[in-house]
Amino acid sequence: MRIYNTATKRVEQFVVRTPGEASGYVCGITPYDSVHVGHGRVYVVFDIFRRYLEHLGLRVKLVINFTDIDDKIINRAKEEFGAEAYRRWREVPERYIREYYDVMNRLYVKPAYAYPRVTENIEDMISWIRALIEKGAAYVAPDGSVYFEVGRVPRYGEFSGQKIEELIAGARVEPEPGKKNPLDFALWKSWTPGEPWWVSPWCPGRPGWHLECVVMSTKYLGLPFDFHGGGADLIFPHHENEVAIARALYGVDYFAKYWIHVGYVTVGGEKMSKSLGNIVPLREVLSKYDGEVLRLAYAMSHYRKPMEFNYELLDRAVDMLKTMYTAYDELKQAIEGAGDGEDRAGLGAEAAEYVKRFEDALADDFSTNEAAKALYDMARFIISKALYSLDKTNKAALSKIFADYVAMAEVLGVLNKRDIGGDLMELAKALVEARARLRAERNYALADYIRERARAAGVEMHDMGPKTFFTIDRRLRISS
Repeated sequence: MRIYNTATKRVEQFVVRTPGEASGYVCGITPYDSVHVGHGRVYVVFDIFRRYLEHLGLRVKLVINFTDIDDKIINRAKEEFGAEAYRRWREVPERYIREYYDVMNRLYVKPAYAYPRVTENIEDMISWIRALIEKGAAYVAPDGSVYFEVGRVPRYGEFSGQKIEELIAGARVEPEPGKKNPLDFALWKSWTPGEPWWVSPWCPGRPGWHLECVVMSTKYLGLPFDFHGGGADLIFPHHENEVAIARALYGVDYFAKYWIHVGYVTVGGEKMSKSLGNIVPLREVLSKYDGEVLRLAYAMSHYRKPMEFNYELLDRAVDMLKTMYTAYDELKQAIEGAGDGEDRAGLGAEAAEYVKRFEDALADDFSTNEAAKALYDMARFIISKALYSLDKTNKAALSKIFADYVAMAEVLGVLNKRDIGGDLMELAKALVEARARLRAERNYALADYIRERARAAGVEMHDMGPKTFFTIDRRLRISS
């Protein structure tokens, strides 16, 4: 497998440090508001990446954090609770962390190995700050805040392709009292009255954002580990500053070997952002569509490129998934009645080409868009050719096609609603059998009536010569 590495600016062979294992960290949410479609893209992409690594036979240790103390959380608490914010601020992150777990479950995202929180790792962060001060890479400001001195770390700006002179001239970083350099960033923020604080050797306060992720990732995964990821908006300053901290403290170029970033989500050609008022909460989308519809929509774009979000895209994904479920249901039924003759139709060899396309796409910079197309094309092949060639193939060939098809769907995390309750399945079979008897008796009017009533109940029948297959509606579109 080859993947684009932001650190080296090229596509590289993905080689894990420990044979059989992959370790990765993805920057999590700051839980001060509802998770939105942009967040969803990042976590679904890395869920597919994790599933693909598992498909390749690796055990994956994936860590995702929660930045559960931050200016935004404090400000939201003040808006909601006023003078009570000092006591009740934790209610804000707890609420949105619960929502995160709920929507990730509905998006079929597998649980991470760990979900560390900033507030649970303060002592580790203080230890890092103390060590950075001892090394001369950080300094204490008059108010007790501690800043990282970017001038003490070699090649600052290299990771993100930024030039320090241009950053200073462009005033991209707000100056703060006590800083030696406008680019220096806070490792520890001094306490402001009415806000949460923790004890430290320098002053009451709380840790800075950039320190938090480098401390938590290496605590859970060691140093170095295999991959570090997040949205493209984190490349600078967040990931640049993480790199700088670890480089100053441990002398490593990069504390993760591969740095993987997911492109922006756009709406109407504009990047999704609060300032533009075009944020689409995941709860809103999931009230209208099943989570795997959005999963497939995410997969249909290359992870590094911007993705234009709209409901027309989700409707296309619905249609594709209906085709995929039809292929699954009807191929499964075909296997039940298949014989043991030869695969004279060559279905196995032809299906293998779709599998190869799928594998090649993911091995080439994780091209989920091409992989999703290969899976969809395989579904169409099953429906349009395999099911019409049952007299020229055998159970073994069909079973192999079925197993490969399911395995491909598992990697993308779709077709999660494969298993249908026994009662509904038995009812569908009974309707098909009743209709078949009516057709044999040439009672076509009543046979058509049963077919239409079955369709209204979510059972779609397809006649293929003397054989009738059926598929079950998975209710992928919840509301219009």
